[in-house]
Amino acid sequence: MSVPPPAPGGQQPVGQPDPYGPPPGGQPQQPHGQPGQFGTPPQGQPGQYGPPPGQFPPGQQGFPPAPPAPPKRSTAKKLILGGIGLVVVIAVAAFLITTFMKSPATSNAGDCLTITEFTQGGDDPVKADCTDPKANVKIAKKLETASENCPGGSSAGYDTYSVSGRSSYKLCLMINAKQGDCLTNFTSQTKGYLKVPCTDPSKDGELVKVVTGQADKNVCEGTDATRVAVYPEPATTMCVKTNE
Repeated sequence: MSVPPPAPGGQQPVGQPDPYGPPPGGQPQQPHGQPGQFGTPPQGQPGQYGPPPGQFPPGQQGFPPAPPAPPKRSTAKKLILGGIGLVVVIAVAAFLITTFMKSPATSNAGDCLTITEFTQGGDDPVKADCTDPKANVKIAKKLETASENCPGGSSAGYDTYSVSGRSSYKLCLMINAKQGDCLTNFTSQTKGYLKVPCTDPSKDGELVKVVTGQADKNVCEGTDATRVAVYPEPATTMCVKTNE
């Protein structure tokens, strides 16, 4: 059987049967102008791609409901634990910084320290404000190595604090007190000085005269001093009356 030539543009002539037979299922091809596969479905029947725009199935109005949201997971506990960890890290860092800043290794001449024991096994000195009653010594000079001698040698009245090893230095210390102050532990060989009221029965030292700008024991003549502390640098002389 001869096949008629296709219409211009590759379209089948309107109303002509498809020479290749009807579509599968035996349904005839829909002619132009009739509801078809992509046209408007018969009234009351949904189309292949759902209802036309603006139309919804019975009982529904507006847009169809959105799918339910997935359940939320609480992160409160994790965030709280993370916050505590951060606080702990910050607290540890702050503690280390504070400890380092109070270390005598960061001190210089003119700074004051609190020393409870002048022994190798005693607590390390702690930097303190010179107006603090517990600040019992002042750094007169800081030496770069532990083997150096303080100004004036053994005849000077300095107490010392030395550190040897990778970080080596020596602190030459003078009593942090002024004329009229009274002390306990002044005559002790190991205990740190403590300022006490002059009426305190534990008092064993009273500074009856303090002269700055001179390092000469002769300035204590004519006083009740029984001991003299001479510091060459900075030049200072302390005349102390003890209970001896």
